Amino acid sequence: MSSKTTSVNSSSMSSSASAMEWRAEKRWNPFNSNKLLAHVERWKRILRGRPIPAPALITVDPINICNMSCIWCNADYVRSHRNRRLSESMLLQLADFLPRWGRQDFNYFGVDAVCIAGGGEPLLNPATPAFIDRLTANNIETGLVTNGSLMLDCMDSLAQCTWIGVSVDAGSSKTFNHLKGFAESKSTFNDILNSISLLADYSRSHHTRLGSPHPAHGLSYKYLLHPNNIGEVYEATKIAKEIGCKNIHFRPAGTPWDKVGTEEEIKFSEDDIALFNEQIIKAQKLDCHDFNVYGITHKFSEQFERANCFNKCYSLFMTAVISPPSSSTAHEDAFVMSLCCDRRGDPKLELLRDETDVEKITTTWGSKEHWRLHDSIDIANECPRCTYQPHNQIYEQVILNDSMTYKFI
Repeated sequence: MSSKTTSVNSSSMSSSASAMEWRAEKRWNPFNSNKLLAHVERWKRILRGRPIPAPALITVDPINICNMSCIWCNADYVRSHRNRRLSESMLLQLADFLPRWGRQDFNYFGVDAVCIAGGGEPLLNPATPAFIDRLTANNIETGLVTNGSLMLDCMDSLAQCTWIGVSVDAGSSKTFNHLKGFAESKSTFNDILNSISLLADYSRSHHTRLGSPHPAHGLSYKYLLHPNNIGEVYEATKIAKEIGCKNIHFRPAGTPWDKVGTEEEIKFSEDDIALFNEQIIKAQKLDCHDFNVYGITHKFSEQFERANCFNKCYSLFMTAVISPPSSSTAHEDAFVMSLCCDRRGDPKLELLRDETDVEKITTTWGSKEHWRLHDSIDIANECPRCTYQPHNQIYEQVILNDSMTYKFI
């Protein structure tokens, strides 16, 4: 099945306009990786043998179980091999620990934000709303990535988030069901659109953080590009605007880490790229003062393939993922601390495994073992498309090489 509703031949690719990621006047947006330059002073302290500041952002995966089966799922490995969840006790311990991590060594460098993702569908863990509530009480900003199927049961908690990204990934029920592994008769697509609309209205009417007029706060219609949904980019943009989303953003689906180099790699043809350019240019005409359209392609090659343009991975000192235990026999309050959201479940990048003491995070961060993992990464042969490619480029080019002579403002 394919949703390529517009015919584009390969010759049109050379003559068609190449889409910009966003309108020029909206370049200061949440998806512009130049914001990473704000962290240069923090990252300058990434030095071997010295204490390293806590990350500004931590990702927490509350559960490795999902109620959908997206054909590109980058967490398929942990869903198959580690289908457990973080306990409520551990989530609340983390919510109290993260605000103070690093403050004793670097008074002004600590964890400022938590992205709740997966792993799985985070709202399948019944403790996730309480986790959001505790983080909010501790002045930690929270973002949530969800498939949107369970939002109506916890709107009070969700409304406290800075942003919520709903992974809809389609502009029609037919394509949605195909990509998510549902029967064609399922009404889940329309149910999720209704939930987004209700949460958007609730957040605005209750004057919550999620409903604030801030251009970067609110609900986001997430859309991973795949050869089977590129033709619905414009239709999805119309829907997102109609149901009250603050933005819609598109980026190519990447091949999961355990599928790199196999026949299951996601490939885009020249026709796919041309059709995307045609669709996103049309979609960006719906962009206005309170609705934003972003086509995020700067972490990929022109052919939507991985483009990891850096020599070493320093991002594993800049962020981390805390997820459920790896073993079925591990303690119910155990957690795993890994160093890459693109390689969930890869033991080569796990700093702590089935640990129950959150204080171990402090003593292990920046340790010899941490640096050993850094030294061992084979970027060319092991890594999929890198979420943190810009982090690594900025560290190498701005901090190590000072290619921008950044002191000369």
